[in-house]
Amino acid sequence: MRRGILGGNLNRPFFNSVIAFIGAMLIVFIISYRVYVVGKSNELFLVREQTRNIKEKIENSLNYSVSSTRLLAFLVEKDLVVSDFESLAGRILSANQSIDALQLVEGGVIVKTYPLEGNEAVIGLRITDNVHHRRASEKAKARNSLYFEGPFALKQGGMGLVGRLPVYRNDKFWGFSAVVIKLDSWIESLQLGLESTQELYSIHLAKINDDGVETYFSFSGDEIQTNGLYQTAYIEEGDWKLYVRLNNPRHLQEAGLFLVFGLIFSGLLAGFVYQKTAEPIKLRRLVSNKTDDLEVLNQKLKNRAADLSRSNQELEQFAYIASHDLQEPLRMISSFLALLEKKYGQQLDDRARKYIFYAVDGSNRMRQIILGLLEFSRVGKNGGKQEKVDLTQVMEGVCQVFRNRIRELDATVQALGLPVVHGYHFPLIQVFQNLMSNALKYHSEERRPEIRVSAYEEGDFWKVSIQDNGIGIAPEYFDRIFDIFIRVHRKEEYEGTGIGLATVKKIIERWGGRVGVESQLGVGSTFYFTIPKKLVNTN
Repeated sequence: MRRGILGGNLNRPFFNSVIAFIGAMLIVFIISYRVYVVGKSNELFLVREQTRNIKEKIENSLNYSVSSTRLLAFLVEKDLVVSDFESLAGRILSANQSIDALQLVEGGVIVKTYPLEGNEAVIGLRITDNVHHRRASEKAKARNSLYFEGPFALKQGGMGLVGRLPVYRNDKFWGFSAVVIKLDSWIESLQLGLESTQELYSIHLAKINDDGVETYFSFSGDEIQTNGLYQTAYIEEGDWKLYVRLNNPRHLQEAGLFLVFGLIFSGLLAGFVYQKTAEPIKLRRLVSNKTDDLEVLNQKLKNRAADLSRSNQELEQFAYIASHDLQEPLRMISSFLALLEKKYGQQLDDRARKYIFYAVDGSNRMRQIILGLLEFSRVGKNGGKQEKVDLTQVMEGVCQVFRNRIRELDATVQALGLPVVHGYHFPLIQVFQNLMSNALKYHSEERRPEIRVSAYEEGDFWKVSIQDNGIGIAPEYFDRIFDIFIRVHRKEEYEGTGIGLATVKKIIERWGGRVGVESQLGVGSTFYFTIPKKLVNTN
């Protein structure tokens, strides 16, 4: 019995390693197949996009021919071209650089061509004598639209395309207005002969004949291959079939490479499982040692937590002492200003008294802000007090803080429909001050600042918006500006620390709300935040 158990224990490492190898290989095969499928799909998408782009290039280049032949046909119909063909054709060609020559075909005979130099051989040519020209002409007449023949060897030399548009005079067939496009210049204008394009793709154009047989022409200089990854597109203007093939698809190679590495990984995993299963005593010893290490680490963490708790208490005490010590100079400033007004009041004019009033008022406001900072630093740690806060009054207070800046910029501030919320008073002042400061700071030099503050209900939240007509923000900064120390502008352009909006985000998100911005450069920005109608205790 003991021998059977021992034998089972000896076989277990091998069994576990086999199971691990099979399981890992199964996962590797699945992922490799997904790599193959996704890679093939992505490369097919690239080929489809390339095919679509090339088709658009070809069709766009032929559009010039459509407009040119229609104009020439119109002039023939109105009998305005025979006497001055060269001048009119020259103007048409100068406006359409992708066309090499224009022709008039009366009946089935070429009677006019421009430019004549180099094309003399085609004058008097009867196109109906050639079976291919005749069939192409018949298709143009049947479609009553511009139809291209070719590529084929031109009578005047070289390879090219000829597009013919039927012309009717007095409801009777007169002939064709035609364009000639030389193949070399056409390929150059399409930019399909570029080395980078030829390296990636094989591009062919197939002429679909009446019998369904395709005659191929290569843009990339190689023979057509209809295997691998390729796409086709039909070009109606010439009964062409466009073939675009990816030369070196990589999806199979990538999937195979992943499979090879997966085999190596599976073998290593099997060896690892075998080793770990064959050494239970070592593993138990290791677990025991790790358990002891974890106990030591837990004790260190407890000690660290205690240190952090003491540090937080010391920081709270420091904040309290600092705020208390900062209030003393403010009280001294207020006292001395009051004594100054009392002693020299008779010698001061109204403006001086107003300055003293503003200074005392500013000192008192700074004292309130310091007290509020102390209270905010303790929210969530020592029971910050929630209360009903009238956002209209908050805005009025904020406008008083910025009254000199508002007056200096001749700005208008409008607050509409601001609610009374249940929350923390000072953090809300911080939020509005930061957003108002930004609206005034980033104003446009071309117009007076206009700031509109509004609020409306959004489910269980109030959504508050601060809209300005300032310089605006580029879209790529919409998310980043709420990160700490992120600045859109250089310090030389605008003052600031990059902390204000991060502070707004931290306050609002702590209450379960969200912040955001909508902006357009040169038009203005709208910053918004949401706060719950029933603010839960965030302590």
